[in-house]
Amino acid sequence: MTQPSPQSLLPKKKSAKRPQWWAFAHSCITRLRAAQADIVDLERHAKAGDTAAVDTLLIYEGGDSPKPPSRSASSAAPSAAKSMLRATNAPHLPPEEWSAISAVGGDPFATSEDGSNRPSVALPQQDVILLARLAATFRNAENWEACLQSGALTIVVGLEPSFRLGQLLTGAMLPEGWSTHSRAPRSTLAQVLQLPDKPVMEKDFEQFLHNPAPILLPVQRQEHLPALLGTGETGARVFALQNLNADILLFALSISHSATGRVDEANVRTLLPADEYLATLEAGQLAFACRAPTARDVAERLALMTKEAPDGESKRLGSGSAIIDGTTPAHDAVRNLVEDLAAWRAGELQWSEMSRSLLIHGAPGSGKTYLARGLAEAAGVALVEGSFADWQAAGHLGQMLAAMSKCFEEASAKAPCVFFIDEIDAAGSRFSGDLHGKTYHTQVVNGFLQQIDRLARTPGLILVGACNRISQLDPAITRPGRFDQILRMPLPSIADIRRILDKVLADKLPEDEISSLARAASGNPPAELDAALRAATAEARRRRRLMSPELLRRHLGLDQPNPDLLRRIAIHESGHALAAELLVPGSVIKLSLSNKDGRTERCSTFGELTVQQIENELLILMSGRAAERLMLGTISGGAGGDRESDLALATGLILKMDRELGLGRNGHGWLGPADMHKLTEEEKRRIHTKLGQAEKKAYALLGSRRDTLVNISNDLVQCREMNASTLAQWVGGTASVIVSSLPVDTE
Repeated sequence: MTQPSPQSLLPKKKSAKRPQWWAFAHSCITRLRAAQADIVDLERHAKAGDTAAVDTLLIYEGGDSPKPPSRSASSAAPSAAKSMLRATNAPHLPPEEWSAISAVGGDPFATSEDGSNRPSVALPQQDVILLARLAATFRNAENWEACLQSGALTIVVGLEPSFRLGQLLTGAMLPEGWSTHSRAPRSTLAQVLQLPDKPVMEKDFEQFLHNPAPILLPVQRQEHLPALLGTGETGARVFALQNLNADILLFALSISHSATGRVDEANVRTLLPADEYLATLEAGQLAFACRAPTARDVAERLALMTKEAPDGESKRLGSGSAIIDGTTPAHDAVRNLVEDLAAWRAGELQWSEMSRSLLIHGAPGSGKTYLARGLAEAAGVALVEGSFADWQAAGHLGQMLAAMSKCFEEASAKAPCVFFIDEIDAAGSRFSGDLHGKTYHTQVVNGFLQQIDRLARTPGLILVGACNRISQLDPAITRPGRFDQILRMPLPSIADIRRILDKVLADKLPEDEISSLARAASGNPPAELDAALRAATAEARRRRRLMSPELLRRHLGLDQPNPDLLRRIAIHESGHALAAELLVPGSVIKLSLSNKDGRTERCSTFGELTVQQIENELLILMSGRAAERLMLGTISGGAGGDRESDLALATGLILKMDRELGLGRNGHGWLGPADMHKLTEEEKRRIHTKLGQAEKKAYALLGSRRDTLVNISNDLVQCREMNASTLAQWVGGTASVIVSSLPVDTE
């Protein structure tokens, strides 16, 4: 038989013409990759013992530099041959290799000559997509440069203000030497872009206008524009952020899912949903789809997400019963609500006799939202969803309260139903110490409490609230009578994941394969598990194939784990757990490890809120980083990140000691919560010193139990999960002698 040539495998029709912004987007990506490569290079030198590289990384990790300084020569522009190959369908692999890759479901377009199908420098998918949308919005470098002229005012509607946006623009789009300022500079500075990192208030916007530096104003909706911009001709250039479409997604996939800058574009375009459906995708849906191994698989996932399943299939693959099969107290409570609601609808139970509300708290991704949706599905009633984030996005206080009231009215009208309210902790507290926002928080909380009290008189309405940090809630929200039950929602255990997989796979895969999949999927949120099961089942049916572990692993995004990364994460989490168990025995609930991250779930270490307890908590927070330094000789950025990261929590605790608790540098004084944008140099030095001291103490504590740390981390890598009893067995006692020798810092 004659071997087909690679040309015969290519689509006969010509590729769609590249949009005008494509080259501009590529130049931005090139700069972003160079910055990421510098970070990788610094980490390699730091691991080899280069103290200068360690210092540079510490400065960058601390946020003192918008991007790491380059240690290498600038990357050369791509060669003409590579650029031509990327823009055409020209084959670059031997015919037999091309055919072999296609036969196993791979993408020969994306596979390089050395066999790799991913770029050497990986970039965050959300950054790539946002850069492509921005490039499509401004269309070319000339339009973007016009926004950087002195006195320029540019408005981008649909763009969410954030600290990350400033970092992204600095690293990929602003000229060298430029930076962003989230507040109006006090002096007239050159090479500065004024860029708010949160919705801008009228007074703040006026401050921006007083400085001639260019302004880029991101607003999520047109109605969020400052009133000053509606007073007449302002000279502002207004852009609408380009919606996600096929061109933008193909560009992003050519960056993230290819080692050559190409993908099987013709086939991917055929599979992708229409642009109007792509534009409605939520960030989480897009992130889940992009975990698929090839661009074609991403397109197939998106097609499934935007296509309604037939009624029979929806019932067969429904999420409710699978998720409610969990073993946590929250799952038990939901099962009871389903039974009670059925009894009430059958006339067997009075509404006044049953539990009618539930508040679930837990870490992001633990499945709170998914459990609420499962409750509505299992009970066979409507689901109404609202969130404080959505209500606050409606505008000022009056508009926010009106949006809240409208949502409550909708829920009352649809009873019997489940009314799910997410992000309740975003309401704040009247007693948070924030004097500037006290009036706002008071009115928001009071309005919310009035609405809850009104709902209690609505038969058939089940209220489910969710929050990440219950300690941030106003005490009146958690007072008896508002929510009948308040329960914590942990991430699913391996046993729970096994039950979820069993629902679909029990008659399709051997038990040992399902157990192996459950261990590998540790840390995956329930929504991702269910979506992957549905997608894998649909693909197997469509292709008339039997379900296989490989198919499900692909849809779950369970690539071959990086052993070095897995070990580092395990050491980091084991450091937290060991320190916590030594200092506060019994406070650790569970450790879990996935291919990408880990988590240590523990109870609060605060009882009396003494200096010693706070010092212990600082030590525990810094012990993950200390464990990395102890066992590996280098640290990663795993302790940093968002406001819930180790470093963010430790920094906030130090400031609270000094400013609010009367336990720090200011003695008995109460100065109120700190504004991170207005910290004094003394406060910054204080934070730096305290964090360094806490890490040194953690290093000493863990160093005294190094063998135990090794055992815990090795066990965690092997089993992917560890409960409190197993941890206690490894620790085998306390470190009272060691702990008592660690001084309490009261500087």
